[in-house]
Amino acid sequence: MDDPDGPSAWAAPWPAVVAGLVAAVGLGAWAVAADDAPGRVLTGVAALALAVAAGLGALARPRLRADADGLELRGATGRRHWPWGRVDAVRTMRMRRMGLPASYLEVEARDEAEPEGRLLVLGRLELGADPVEVADALQRHRARAGRASRAASAPEGEHPDRDQHDEDEGDRADGEEPGPRP
Repeated sequence: MDDPDGPSAWAAPWPAVVAGLVAAVGLGAWAVAADDAPGRVLTGVAALALAVAAGLGALARPRLRADADGLELRGATGRRHWPWGRVDAVRTMRMRRMGLPASYLEVEARDEAEPEGRLLVLGRLELGADPVEVADALQRHRARAGRASRAASAPEGEHPDRDQHDEDEGDRADGEEPGPRP
């Protein structure tokens, strides 16, 4: 879903959302048919939790969206938007869960309401894609937005990504002193 010139968006895959809703209905039916009260309560709570998660996956679409203006996260309470200047870090966290490798996208962002910041943690199921690939796409959007803002604020005729006095002298072999080449 990553268009190099346009916005990118990620959401839970529809088959997972539908499977969650079907499982919630099945667990709900099991809770109604259960003979023992504790089993009925536990199965009913599990059905309710699964229905809420599947409902969120269906309604909060896309879950994460990035464009030249910033980052937007949709959730149960609505949308939150952070301009790129307020996104402090984008990274992935890799670990093992129950013996299996797992990776998560972590985004540190702050806004006027929460100046100390907020940590967003999103997994593969929420994003519908590999978190490492999503982090790469977010970094590209962030870098592109930074270049665009530097270009807009640079005086006319200056290149925003270079100092006036920088010269590209190519790669040097180890031990060579900087300076003009013969």
